[in-house]
Parts: sequence; structure tokens; C-alpha cells
Amino acid sequence: MPTRKNRFLLLYGSQTGQAEAITEEIAEAAESHGFICERHSLAHTEKKFVLENESCVVIVTSTTGDGEPPDSALKFVRRLKKKSLPDTHLQNVNYALLGLGDSNYTNFCNCGKTLDRRLEELGAKRFYNSGWGDDAVGLEVAVEPWIEGLWPALREFFSEKPSRTENTCQISSSTSHCDDISDQTTSAKLSLNSGVKESNTRSVSNGTTNGKENGCDSNVNRAEHDGILQVNGNTNSNADDSLISDILPSHQQNGSSNGVTSTNIDSTSAAKDQNVNAAKVESLQTDDTWATSNGTDSVNKIDKDAEVTITTSDLRTSVPPLCDASLSVPVLPQPFLKLSFSPDDRVDLPNLPYQNGSNLPSAATPITMVTVSSAQVMTSSDSVKKTLCLRMKMEDENVVKYQPGDSISICCQNDDQEVDQLLLRLGQSNQADIPCELSLISDTKKKNAALPPHLPPKATLRHMFTQCVDIREPPKKAFLRALVDCTTDPDESRRLQELCSKQGATDYNKYIREAGVSILDLLSAFPSCCPSVDRIMEFLPRLQPRPYSVCSSPLTEPTILEVVFNVVEITKESGRSFHRQGVCTGMIDRMTQGLQTEYKSLLSPLDSVERLKIDDVPRTQLSIFGRTNQSFHPPDDLSVPIIMIGPGTGVAPFIGFCRHREAMRSKMADASKYGATWLFFGCRHQSRDFLYKSEMEHFVRTGVITELKLSFSRDEQPSDSPRYVQDNIVRSGRELVDLLDNRGAMVYVCGDAKNMAKDVNQAFMTVLQEHKGIGEEEARSYLMQLRLKRRYSEDVWT
Repeated sequence: MPTRKNRFLLLYGSQTGQAEAITEEIAEAAESHGFICERHSLAHTEKKFVLENESCVVIVTSTTGDGEPPDSALKFVRRLKKKSLPDTHLQNVNYALLGLGDSNYTNFCNCGKTLDRRLEELGAKRFYNSGWGDDAVGLEVAVEPWIEGLWPALREFFSEKPSRTENTCQISSSTSHCDDISDQTTSAKLSLNSGVKESNTRSVSNGTTNGKENGCDSNVNRAEHDGILQVNGNTNSNADDSLISDILPSHQQNGSSNGVTSTNIDSTSAAKDQNVNAAKVESLQTDDTWATSNGTDSVNKIDKDAEVTITTSDLRTSVPPLCDASLSVPVLPQPFLKLSFSPDDRVDLPNLPYQNGSNLPSAATPITMVTVSSAQVMTSSDSVKKTLCLRMKMEDENVVKYQPGDSISICCQNDDQEVDQLLLRLGQSNQADIPCELSLISDTKKKNAALPPHLPPKATLRHMFTQCVDIREPPKKAFLRALVDCTTDPDESRRLQELCSKQGATDYNKYIREAGVSILDLLSAFPSCCPSVDRIMEFLPRLQPRPYSVCSSPLTEPTILEVVFNVVEITKESGRSFHRQGVCTGMIDRMTQGLQTEYKSLLSPLDSVERLKIDDVPRTQLSIFGRTNQSFHPPDDLSVPIIMIGPGTGVAPFIGFCRHREAMRSKMADASKYGATWLFFGCRHQSRDFLYKSEMEHFVRTGVITELKLSFSRDEQPSDSPRYVQDNIVRSGRELVDLLDNRGAMVYVCGDAKNMAKDVNQAFMTVLQEHKGIGEEEARSYLMQLRLKRRYSEDVWT
């Protein structure tokens, strides 16, 4: 048993649950490595822990918004930032830190990096290199090696020699840049901080197994209780099930393992029969919308006797070397939920609190109901995308107070047809509307097992699958590992093992994460996989609300919220077994079909009386709430110039800016002091998807917009015409530099983070170098200063 001297404090700052899940894994694995772990949210600072009294601390934190800390970490960060703290405040603290972020955003892992810097400033000592998980390439690619290296780092800190062999790759203690960590052909970046003594250099393995859900560490080739099962890659072997019986303890054969001795077993025996809910699905539907299976016949199964050479892999099949490889797969996650039905009970489903009343991420207000007063289609029928302008009426303007540039979140639910298909596939159609409840298995071996807070204590399966859990989120590797033991076909079992293995990381990224494969897609692809519904519930994440920028102004329409968005269409391909729409945009599109009209822009956005005559009619209702951490606001001083860049639906907040500024401008004592107002807008076709065209033209006529720069990327036009917003930025470089340098202009960018925002940033780099005569580093520093002063703000998404 570990002693108190091996105790460390584990802290997390989580916005949507990723950091929390990672620390849950670390906490569950700690005891098997000889440590005592005390785990808390950063929100509990000064209540359940006092940082300066700790000697060994591990922190995992995400970043949200424009580089801000998650809500749960705000108080913790504020406390550490106090200027009155001496530089010896944390001199007794030794720490390791893992930051989570998305490199598509400018302030990548900013919360983690800020904490890392501040801890060091206050005298804390880093005993293990800080790491940065990048959601743009898959968090697990960087997170798993970091977790694997944490254990030897802790052992060295506590002056214990490793008791077993580590499978590692070296990380230099002097590294201050990002080192590539790759598994097969997949690469991601694990950034490492400098300032670690040579004696504290750590070894971390690359490309390890999943580190989010399974509650075990990821080291491979270990001795007893380290939770990695070695699976031999010979798929044509005929070893029987007794081999597993000889290797695995009896409780693991029933799906509740504590860990496995590392060994090689034949892949055909890895799909042992389990006592699972192998319910029959009534029929196999093969139309263009749905493809489900009866649980017995493999779809696209390869005839073993046929002479077929497979040269390309897909979701269901692999090619050499993976199909012939020995595999390192995660330990089977401990089951902890039990489902029971109560046919005689009654549940008042309409009055259940949304997702059991649990706290919603980024919520600044309670959930409120709004009436959809109009849904106008803003694009032509031949446009690539369908864009909806949704107007919602609040009963009370004080329920959701907002400023131009703010966002609201819409509480969404899963598609009814999709839910029906999943319930059918799980064999639960006949019980979908019977009251049921989830409880903890009394003798579960899962540490700190708890009921998911977003699930009501008593509801129906249909209610939980529709409103509470995300059935679209690509399954994590621990989920796939659990599905292995619910799969009876050896070939299917082997493929699931590959997809969750260390060796199959490339395939996992390509065919699961990047393809956006859902649990229903997976069950369709692997028809002999028949998990129980309570096992599924252990892994399905919470269904998250979706944020949308507000286009309206509280000065002109205090009870109206207007948003604009593209209806997301996702095709049937790349392992996706049916065509689907975005969860929230599809829901709104379906709900408003009878209400949708062609967009009719009024001459003036101030004509709210006329607007309400048109659309103030009781319609469909939506649940919404206001969001926190918002700083994407126009200046209160109208003399300050602003530069707005928003192609496509990225123009949404800028319509709100202009409506607001028009109302404020009408009350200016001296309108000549009104500052330059530039808007860069772009779309594919001027005739098909020029959003808010007449309203923009109105703002130009009235002087609310002083410069409107347009670009149409797919229209026929001269070769030197600006096709994208960044082209127009470069063309207007001299004037923009003057606005920034001499008139204190503020820049706002809204839209796609992955491409557009980066291209716009590069365009500003170009014009600064050209028109200020400075080098690349000076231009980069100039833009960074603008960001720090909140003169260059982004509201972007992936």
C-alpha cells in the first residue's frame, strides 16, 4: 500500500469535461503506481485545498473563449495573479502541468501557459515538463504520452526507483519549443517548457493508448496490474477461448477487470462471448438514410476462403502492417452503472429540469424560453449552403441582457429518428418510454464512481438519449475497448482492438475522430457488437448547448434576439452510415420548416414596430441562456475607428455592431466625430449568398459603414479581383496601417478559425511589413501588442 509520503494533489480546470475526464483517469491509475491522489476542481481553492501548503501538485486545465480560463478556474487564476504575492509564495510547491487547447485558435493553451508562468514566478518548481494537448489533431496524441511519463516523474520526485521497465522516448529538459511526437504517420505536438534541471529530465512514450476515459495509465510492456493487454496480430490463428481464460482473471472475463498481466494472446480469441444484451434488431434497413444491422450478418464482411488482396483500409478493415501487428490495447474500463425499469412509475418528463439541472458551461443566465418569431432563408435555392436568420422574442428584456458581439447558447436535442434507430439497434425500442433509472453497481471496482450529473435520477431512455447525452460524438478509445468485449465476431473484435490500440492511432484518427463517426455508425459497421444500454451510458458524453453570435441590438429591439447560421449537412461517407444535419442547426431547421420564408430585409433596422407586426406571432419555442467570458464588443466611443472582418455567417455580430452604432450615432451631438467604420465581407456568389445585402447597402448610404469591402470567391471575374477578405485587406494595406498607427483603430475578426482567421492574421502581417517597413518578427510583435490591448479581437470557431 502507498504511504502518505507518496501523496500528490491533482487539480483540474474544465469547461466541457475534457480536463476533468483526464484527471479522473490519472486518479484511477495512481494507486496501481504506488501513489495516493487527492483530486479536486480548481473551483474549490481555499475550500478543499490550499495550494501553498502542498508539496506535489499535478494540474490539468483547458482554455476557453479567446484564451480565457474555464469558469471553474477563474477564482484560482485571480488569486495567483495578485500582485501582492511574494515571489516565494509557492516555494515549497513542486508541480506538473498539462494544458488543453486547440491550435486553430491564436491563444493556444493560454490558460495553461499563463498558470505555468505564474507558478514559476511565485517560486514553484516544475518536476516534470509541461505538456500541451491539441484538440486540432486529437488531444490523445499528446495527452497519452504526457500521462505515461508522469508516473516515472512522480517516482523520481518521491525518490523511488521504477519497479518495472518503462517503454519511453526521451524528452529534453532544455526544450522550449514544440517537439513532434508521432505514432505511425500521425503527428501532434507536445510542447515542453524549459527551466527543468537536468536531473529532472523525463522519458515519455509516444503514441500511447487513450488517456481520457479508461481510468488506467498507458505504459506498455509492464508487469502485473498495469492495464495493457498485448494482442497478437495473427488474424488467421484458431486459438480457442480457453487461452483468455488462462490469462485473464475471472472477473475480467465478465467485463470488470482491474488490470491485466502483459502478454501476447491470439486476436481471434480476444472476442470472448460476454453476457451482454444481444438484443435482436428487427430488420436491416439499407436505404440512403439509415443502415442498421440485425446483429448477426457482417456488412461487407470479407470471405476468408476467397483470394482477395486488400490494399486500402477503412473503418471496418485494416491492411499490413497493422492487421498483422501485435497490439497494445487499454485495460477494460470498469463498469459502474446499472439500469432498471419501473413500469408502474410515472415521470413528468416535460417538467424535468434540463439535463437534471446541472451547471451548464459558460452560462451567465438561467435557461429561458424564447419564441421563434421568424425563420428566414437568406440564401438562394442553388446556394452551396442554406443559411437561416432566426429571430426570437423574449418575454422580458432583463432575462438575457446582452451587448453587440455577445453570444447566446441554444439548448439542443438529438434528432428523433436518429434516437429511434439507436434504441432499435440496442434492442430497447419496446422499453424506450418506460420509466427507468440509473444507479451505481454496488460492488463496482471503478474508483470514485458517480452518477453522471446531467442524467436525471428517473426518466425514460428516449428522454435521456434525446436531451441529455451526445450520440454524435466520436467514441473515445476506452469506449471502443469496452465494445470489444461486447463483440462476438472475431474479425470485428480484432478491428475494434486495432482502433483503440497504440499501434492503430493513425486509423483511429482517420476513421473515427476525423470522420466524425458516431456510436450508431460504429454499431452499424460492427453488427455483432451488442453492448448493454447501461454500458453505453457510461461513455456517452453530455450533449452540449451550441453558441451563436447575436446580430440584433438591445438599443433597437430590446426583447428580440437575432442569430444567423448555416444549416450543417454531413454526407453519408467515410464510415458515416447515414446522411445527417448538424445537431442544433438541423433541429432548428426541422422545427421551423412551416415558418421558413425568403429573407426580406427592411430599409432600416430601427423599424422595430414594422418587424413586430410581421413576426411577433407565437411560434416554436427554444431554450436559451446568455454566455459568460465575452469581450467581443465595439467601443463605446463612436470616434474610435473599427475594422470588422466577417465573411459568410461571420458577419453576424457586425450587423449587430452596425445596428447599435446607428442608434448611438443618431444621438451624437457632432456626427462629424463618428469614426471610420470598415467592413470586410465575402461569400461564394454575390447572387446566391450575399447575406444582409440590402442592410449593408443601407448602412453605407447612411454613413454607418464608411468603407465596405466585398469579395466573391466563386463568381466569374477578372483574375486580379479580390476573392477573399484577406485579399482586400492587402489591397487596403496603406489605409489600414494608418488607422492602426495613427488613429487607434480596433480590429474584429469573426468566422472560421482553421483557415480564415489565420489568413487574415497573415494579411495584416503582410501589410505591416510592407507599409511600415518592418521585419516579420516586428510585425508579429506589433499584432501581439494589439491583441494584449484588446485592439485585435477574434470570435472564431472550428
